[in-house]
Amino acid sequence: MGKLKIRSKNNIKIVDLLQDLRLSESELFRILKEINVRMEEGQKNLDQQEAASVRRFLNEQRRRAELKSLQIGLPSIIKVQALAKRLELPVGEVLSILLRNGVMATLNDDLDYDTAAIIAADLGYSTKEDVEELEKDFLTPEKLDEILKKEKTEEQVARPPVVTIMGHVDHGKTTLLDAIRSTHVAKGEAGGITQAISSYQTDYKDRTITFVDTPGHETFKFMRKRGASLADIAILVVAADDGVKPQTKEAVSHAREADVPILVAINKIDKESANLEKVKKELSDLGLQPEEWGGKTVVVPVSALKKKGIDELLEMVLLTADIDQPKAVVDRPALGTVIESRLDKNLGPLATVLIHTGTLQTGDYVVAGKTTGRVRKLMDWRNKSISSAGPSTPVTIIGLSDVPSAGDVVQVVEETSEARTKVASRRAPVKKLTSGEDDGRQVLALVIIADAHGSLEAITQTVEAMMPPDVKLSIVRADVGTVTDSDVLTAAAGDAIVYAFNTTVSGMSRKLADKEGVEIKMFDVIYHLSEDVRLEIEKRLPVDIVRNDLGKLKVLRVFFSTPKKKIVGGEVTQGKVKVGARAIIRRPSLSNKKSLVAARGKDESLIGEGEIKEMQREKTAITAAQQGDQIGLTIEGKGKIKEGDILDIYIEEKVRRQMEADKPKRQTT
Repeated sequence: MGKLKIRSKNNIKIVDLLQDLRLSESELFRILKEINVRMEEGQKNLDQQEAASVRRFLNEQRRRAELKSLQIGLPSIIKVQALAKRLELPVGEVLSILLRNGVMATLNDDLDYDTAAIIAADLGYSTKEDVEELEKDFLTPEKLDEILKKEKTEEQVARPPVVTIMGHVDHGKTTLLDAIRSTHVAKGEAGGITQAISSYQTDYKDRTITFVDTPGHETFKFMRKRGASLADIAILVVAADDGVKPQTKEAVSHAREADVPILVAINKIDKESANLEKVKKELSDLGLQPEEWGGKTVVVPVSALKKKGIDELLEMVLLTADIDQPKAVVDRPALGTVIESRLDKNLGPLATVLIHTGTLQTGDYVVAGKTTGRVRKLMDWRNKSISSAGPSTPVTIIGLSDVPSAGDVVQVVEETSEARTKVASRRAPVKKLTSGEDDGRQVLALVIIADAHGSLEAITQTVEAMMPPDVKLSIVRADVGTVTDSDVLTAAAGDAIVYAFNTTVSGMSRKLADKEGVEIKMFDVIYHLSEDVRLEIEKRLPVDIVRNDLGKLKVLRVFFSTPKKKIVGGEVTQGKVKVGARAIIRRPSLSNKKSLVAARGKDESLIGEGEIKEMQREKTAITAAQQGDQIGLTIEGKGKIKEGDILDIYIEEKVRRQMEADKPKRQTT
């Protein structure tokens, strides 16, 4: 016999504990098993520590039940550790649910709200999105977008519309802005090409309009896209003597992606070679049909050089803005985006910022990407000193500790210590998980690691644009740096391919990839990477079964017929018959029931179907027969066959679908 555990005089009787906690014996035994407390046979007492463990377990269970009856507020992006704390669960439990769903994460990784909500729902919790909590953390463009979308409408007031000027190189965008604001910027630019986004304001009919100029040359593609994402309205400048060009099409694509309404300014109408009708036709081909042609696109002919049509263009800008009046909250700490930055030898780091919401004031502490600082001075677009800047105002900040990157979010914080904390909390890309059920499509799962954020963005956008609807894309991870063990393990968990662009893989990570069966593909040209992705997509496209009719055979005699096997003789009346082909058994006497076919939705003449296993002609085995041949054949399949039946002979071929770009064009007559 084992030794009995010696218990102190402060032991608690099990009977009293059951009565106190209102539990049955079976419930108590289940709890003790859960908390790893062993009961001896005939034991009537528990010590104080064991009783406390039971009470603690019950309190946790009741608290969880209470939480599950409530809606738990979660920010739009949350760390795994913070999610576990909100749900009052061990972080390991949350991590295991993530892993079960193919997401390998650490306790300091970010989850977007949708993913956090799915995990919480799997654990029995109900959640709601609380966007205000997001501002307590370091802001990324994605988080900023969430905040702006969910501002309280009752606190918003009208703000000036932000207009971006887009178009092909040398079509006169900057000259058009010159005409609007009566300044001459183009002369100071290299080769007359705008080198960076510039922002200005003008007043028309006692209303302010903010303009953001973007480069038109193709090397500035990213900057053009950023310009569209900042704007409420896009003015597409097209030269009357040159028409639609590649950058014109790209600008239209960016504006549509950002869901920004497009106005068209046909510039250079003063030139002799101007052809407005040709330009309007090319615009219509882009889906921008002019209003005078029955479309919805406002087209304004202008001459920036001679300052003609400028008032009409500004009038259209205000009318477009009035359709969906831009609004923002003024009385709150400012949030904005860096649109250009540089290091001035006298003033130090400078950042031109477009304020989205709130008011920025001198003396404010700010975070801008990896940079912090206190606003020593604010300058408007005329380089005049101002004390504050509200929504839609472009303003230059002096007082940052370093030069931020274009596209960084600017956020006002309470003090320097908070600013430093937020900069230190810059995070890796958000991990996402979808809750959709398997829809039958094959998945192309990728881990993309690049040398720089610009390359990473270009690659992910290229891959997303390539995906056909027949294949599901899952970017398990997209990050900047070298390929690490964590990347390899993430790829292994998500059954993903690792694409490394212009970066390296450590020797240990390469060995780990070999061990885990993870494929790592390395490229230094985006085009070559995208072509490889195309090949991977094609491997995952569905296979269609295509039927090719071969011929017909009339059954003249039935030698043997069971539900599974038939041996018959007949004559090939059309085409050919071969071993391995399939045969549909039809009975002509039933083909007159066409009304029943329509009513019942099936072919009444169809008796059965099978596969031709053997063929003979004059007692000699053959593999094929032509029209006019009389043969015997063995068929395995369903249906009872009779003399006079017709066999439709066909073969099935597997044909993999093609991507749209690879499909041959239809011939037109």
